[in-house]
Amino acid sequence: MWINIYICIFLIYSFIGWIYESTYCTIKDRRWDNRGFLYGPVCPIYGVGAVIVILLSHRFTDSAALQLQAWQVFLISMLGSAVLEYVTSWSLEKLFHAIWWDYSHLPFNLHGRISLFTSIGFGIGGLLIVYVLAPVSDGLLDRIPELAAQIAAFAGVVMITVDATLTVSALTSFERIIVNTSDSFDRHMENLVENVQEKVIGTKKKIGEAEQTLERLPDTIGNTGRAALRRVAEFRYNNISREKMSRILEAIKEKRPRRHK
Repeated sequence: MWINIYICIFLIYSFIGWIYESTYCTIKDRRWDNRGFLYGPVCPIYGVGAVIVILLSHRFTDSAALQLQAWQVFLISMLGSAVLEYVTSWSLEKLFHAIWWDYSHLPFNLHGRISLFTSIGFGIGGLLIVYVLAPVSDGLLDRIPELAAQIAAFAGVVMITVDATLTVSALTSFERIIVNTSDSFDRHMENLVENVQEKVIGTKKKIGEAEQTLERLPDTIGNTGRAALRRVAEFRYNNISREKMSRILEAIKEKRPRRHK
């Protein structure tokens, strides 16, 4: 069944994308960096992009009158990746108040979500997929029995679903702590403004407790939560300074997993 083949293609290129991202960031930062949104060795955005490019190339290859030229593959990959990256970045930030990549340091970027140079790189990647990688992966998948493709596709869907559930659970738990602490801070600040003389001492104490709660986050969220949060590039909350969130994120990344005896 064709859908099983494309699920396998999605898994293959998600894994290739994870290898590329993790290798590049590990070399750049000089320390191991497990990239991607999920725990497992996959970057789904690469898998989605590859499936779209391969679907289009197959569609046009089947029609002799509509053969795609290399420059068309490049433009489709470049523009398509820009749209996919921007929408994905925007959606993740709205859902989790977090971003996994930031191109603000690059010229010709749009809100730090996409940049001209990275989009050109993905355009070149589209050429690599269509003319180099896809013929190889298509050949391998053609040799796989249908039952094996079904099993691989089913296992991949289960793995991604479980992984996504764990990741979302960790991120929402972290956000709940942040939001509750921020709301508590805001309430005590309102009390301070309403009745400065009577409540200043108690409010200072509550504010101090809220600050301590944020500082203790790296020790309270557990190994699973820390593993998900290490892959985040930055958190953005309206009521908490970016500097404070950067310190918390850095503390999370430096905190090593506890070894169980």
